[in-house]
Amino acid sequence: MLNAAAGITLYNPEIERLKSNIESAAAQVKFIYLVDNGSDNIAHIKKLAENYENLSLLENGENLGIAKALNQMSEAAFNDGFDWLLTLDQDTVIESELIKKYERYTELDKVAILTPFIDDEYEPDIIKSSIKIPYESVKRCYTSASLTLLSAWKEVGGYDEKMFIDCVDFDYCTTLIEHGYCIIRDNEAVVSHRLGHAKEVRFFMPIGRFFHIQKLKKPFYTYNHSPLRTYYYARNIKYYMYKHKDSIDLFTERRVYIQWLVLKLGFENDKLAKLKAIIKGRKDAKQMIKELK
Repeated sequence: MLNAAAGITLYNPEIERLKSNIESAAAQVKFIYLVDNGSDNIAHIKKLAENYENLSLLENGENLGIAKALNQMSEAAFNDGFDWLLTLDQDTVIESELIKKYERYTELDKVAILTPFIDDEYEPDIIKSSIKIPYESVKRCYTSASLTLLSAWKEVGGYDEKMFIDCVDFDYCTTLIEHGYCIIRDNEAVVSHRLGHAKEVRFFMPIGRFFHIQKLKKPFYTYNHSPLRTYYYARNIKYYMYKHKDSIDLFTERRVYIQWLVLKLGFENDKLAKLKAIIKGRKDAKQMIKELK
């Protein structure tokens, strides 16, 4: 068995789903770290955790963010002598041979993350999967169901905790690439993933057909995230683009951001609250950038 552990970040998880998540991972790794970010149902989580021997639960008592939780589980696994850490969302149930499939590529030169094919028709173009070849090098991936080399995590300084949530995974991927590592997507390892309850937007399709613009001929999807999530994305994407301006395609990043902005303010609920969140996020990003300089 690969010298790997798994880590799951928790925030008010659905207990039965979490149980399935733990059991799917426990069959494939040697140990599981749970990091709880202030769940209201912590008593139920602790009761569930008592059923497993090779599992530890760290209680933060409050929501310290996904980046902090990822660093906590990575540090624990690194200190316990594990080489790899499978990072999971609380509702991710992985396929039965995910680690076995990943293991085929762990010896590739400078590989720092192995990530699955994402089965999601709503997936944004910037991370779209392709199953045409067995595996391929990619520039970014989600943390959920990805297998991370802990020595690389240590070398690059871990996840950026200033970001809290949103863009944390993309920032980490870009940081790894800047340090000479690569990310390999195993297109034969499939994980179903949903960003949320997607709303189909067909408004632009007639325009695309009339002007023969291929990208506008298909529907877009928007997820109606809360104003708080809207704030974090608006803040972090500006910070991310500045932080990695010399190593990413800024034109593509800005195009994706503008598309997000149009969908957010044009087709979601609570438009005024989200506009205020975006303005505040952009303003706060300037302070983060100032501190980075």
